[in-house]
Amino acid sequence: MKQYLAPCLVATLVFFGSILSAYGQGVGTDKSFAATIDGKQVSVEATLSPNDLDTLQKSQQPTLLIRTLDTSNNATIAGIDYHVVVTKEGKTLLDQEFHSTDGIVFAKLTPDKNTNVAQVNGQVHPGRVSVSKSSPVAIKSEIMSSGGLYKISVTLQRSTTGLEVGQDQTFDLFVTVSGTQDFPVQTSEGNQKIDVKTFYADISSLNYDKTANSVSFSMPFDWSPSYVPQVPVVHVELEFPKSMKELQVNSYRGYANGHELPIDALIIDDYSSENMRIVHFVINNQRLTSIAPSGSGGGSNGSNGTIDFALKTSAEPKLPLDLLSTTQKYLWELSWGPKVIASGVPTTFVMNIQNNQATGGTSTLVENAAFDFVITKDGQEVHRQHLTSGIGTFTDQYTFPTAGSYSVEAQKINGENESAKIDVVVLQGNNTSANTNNNTGSAQQTTKPSGCLIATAAFGSELTPQVQFLRGFRDDYVLKSLSGSAFINTFNTIYYSFSPQVADYEREQPWLQTTVKAALYPLFGILMASEKTFASSGGGEVGTILAGAVASTLIGTVYISPLTAGVAIAAKKRIKPRIVVFAAIAAACALAATLVALAIGSDLALTITTPAFVITLAGSAALAIVRLVQITRGKRQLGYNP
Repeated sequence: MKQYLAPCLVATLVFFGSILSAYGQGVGTDKSFAATIDGKQVSVEATLSPNDLDTLQKSQQPTLLIRTLDTSNNATIAGIDYHVVVTKEGKTLLDQEFHSTDGIVFAKLTPDKNTNVAQVNGQVHPGRVSVSKSSPVAIKSEIMSSGGLYKISVTLQRSTTGLEVGQDQTFDLFVTVSGTQDFPVQTSEGNQKIDVKTFYADISSLNYDKTANSVSFSMPFDWSPSYVPQVPVVHVELEFPKSMKELQVNSYRGYANGHELPIDALIIDDYSSENMRIVHFVINNQRLTSIAPSGSGGGSNGSNGTIDFALKTSAEPKLPLDLLSTTQKYLWELSWGPKVIASGVPTTFVMNIQNNQATGGTSTLVENAAFDFVITKDGQEVHRQHLTSGIGTFTDQYTFPTAGSYSVEAQKINGENESAKIDVVVLQGNNTSANTNNNTGSAQQTTKPSGCLIATAAFGSELTPQVQFLRGFRDDYVLKSLSGSAFINTFNTIYYSFSPQVADYEREQPWLQTTVKAALYPLFGILMASEKTFASSGGGEVGTILAGAVASTLIGTVYISPLTAGVAIAAKKRIKPRIVVFAAIAAACALAATLVALAIGSDLALTITTPAFVITLAGSAALAIVRLVQITRGKRQLGYNP
């Protein structure tokens, strides 16, 4: 059943692997960069088939195919002498020379984990072996005996007759074969098993803690600085029975090497299997770099040459959830409130439909979209509503009558055979009070506002993606550090002194809602730039301060500089250089004070220094921009053409 979701989630691997060699890891196949040989643009291609060991029993005998081609016409070049070396996790699985009359090395493989030295046509190190597509060789080795990343080094030798090679030319190819490992675990429901599918290396260990409701496992990984940039993405699938009640929750927190992963690095799939839930870890290169252990080098480091994964249940889900449709054509983004779903309490669902950009592009909202919003329990339909929207966003409300597990699904997206689904857990609520507006207890506690009151009033709901983004930036980045928490504490004191009144007025004024929306969109771009700064700097206090510096500078440039320019024009004043210098010095002093406060661990000092740093840096950026504009304008008036 996983044939639907897995290909999409590794599409980035296919995209990079099929085009780039040095940056490879093609799923099942890889092609090198072209090199100029004998006046031709020559490339080498390697394929291991099948690319998923789970299908091996249903398929024909596994094969290895290598060919040399002219990239101008994709024609295979005949008469090639090869030296082929296949390694996996540092172990050599094949070291063999071939002569191919048609330029193709075609081998029928017999995978055997107990074969330490490869046998070619029944012989060990038989010398150069003749091979072609029509006359394949038989290789018995550890190749394809397990899933993971295979490095295939192909050397075109000087003795080649089909090309004037001159000297040996070596091409390094990286081919990924996925494989699933089963790990028995003891659960409250008895003996069960958790499956792990990887596209990089076998999992070395797995631990299930039913008390902490967590799964942890380790995967070998080469952290050498020269290798990490070559890996575009690491993808792991964790699959467990839906009957494991401890793990059947509405959201998870994922970790890699102790670093919490952002929400879009975890994807829940309840659609591919009726009885199993699949959780995908998808770590792109930028995130991979940020979780690298300190002092990484040569694949041996503080993390013992591994990526240590952990999946933990989350009582309060991180929203929105990204759910892929049947053939991954669409992305169904789903949020709800209250976050903790309880029976008897009205639950509002906010959704959108996006075109899925599998190769790393930005997903876009689908206009004039439609689908059937369906809720089922134990296979019986309990709610169905046909939803349409001109802008691709939808809302619907449903009150779950009883506690238990329900399936929430988008069916017939845009009238096509595309659906997306997630199973949600509904807790027992206070049904009597829930039907009034006087809820008490835990259900009431979950309805606390997001804190983004003005943005919520502008976009209509705290569950919209825009408000979720602002809240996520606050919770996942700013509040994860002392300096960020101190800033938010001071910010909230000021913000809540006026925002409720502004939000109430805003809801009654459509023109103001439109204005606030337009004003907020540049902020989203600014915060995205801050996120990238935070991730690239390794996070922590340093990452928070650098991200804050980027955000403050851009906010000063985008929002404050027009106001400053307006004041200067109205007063007919020029911004003097010493004012800009003074503002910059003030920002530097505020930064120094913040660093001192962090060093001595003073929360009180941080509540003063962090807002001072943000305000002075934003102000100095605005003054510098206005000063620059005034200088440029003055030069033009004097006849200069800068």
